Amino acid sequence: MFDWTGKNVVYAGSFTGIGWQMMMQLMQKKIKMIGIMHRMENVEMMKKLQAENPAVKVVFMQMNLMDKLSMEQTMLKMGQMMGHIDVLINGEDVLLDKDVETTMGINLTGMIMMTMMALPYMDKTQMGMGGMVINLASVYGLEPAPAFAVYAAAKHGVLGFTRSMGDKVIYQKTGVMFMAMCPGLTSTEMMANLRDNVTWHHSESMVEAIESAKRQMPEEAASQMIKAIEMMKNGSMWLVNMGQLKEVMPTMHWQM
Repeated sequence: MFDWTGKNVVYAGSFTGIGWQMMMQLMQKKIKMIGIMHRMENVEMMKKLQAENPAVKVVFMQMNLMDKLSMEQTMLKMGQMMGHIDVLINGEDVLLDKDVETTMGINLTGMIMMTMMALPYMDKTQMGMGGMVINLASVYGLEPAPAFAVYAAAKHGVLGFTRSMGDKVIYQKTGVMFMAMCPGLTSTEMMANLRDNVTWHHSESMVEAIESAKRQMPEEAASQMIKAIEMMKNGSMWLVNMGQLKEVMPTMHWQM
């Protein structure tokens, strides 16, 4: 069971949805510091977060996941301030299939670069003490999404990266674990304009099915994800659907 006491947590994500609910719930732990990275600050939400537990230091740093220099500068500041990072939560999530560059950049390549920039502050052979990287994927990283093919491609990539980095050899050397969370349909802002964000215009019936399907609340999904994190299972993938948690066991098709 993972002990949050005295830990430094970095969250790259927005002020809404599952990721933010995770931050709200983690404030009930005995964490030392939470660093929020996002392209714009929400001052009111930052105040609300800090009010949850005045004993936890909460800081915000502006960062653009589509700008490598911005990421480098922000991670340098955060790393120097914290000294080391115990937990990195990559929680940025956009559904914007008509903008392929943004969808891939924020959901996948930005997440990868964020991870690689944070690792020196986590790797026990460098400036870190070991830790965990938590990547937000999706059920559409596990299964096809004909209406949102670009989003699905990005989320499949998240799982490929997480499983690869979660190799036992990497963990033995760095002390850093990797886990991926795959939430099902959830009541978030991202679900509000599905019809405007499809891959192609022949998706009406598929979007209607998604819109009419039951959804979980972000609070219950966040709670289940924290439970999964606390199990400390390196390289694991977790399905979080309708408030229920289940480990996804991958099928091996090839090995050397």
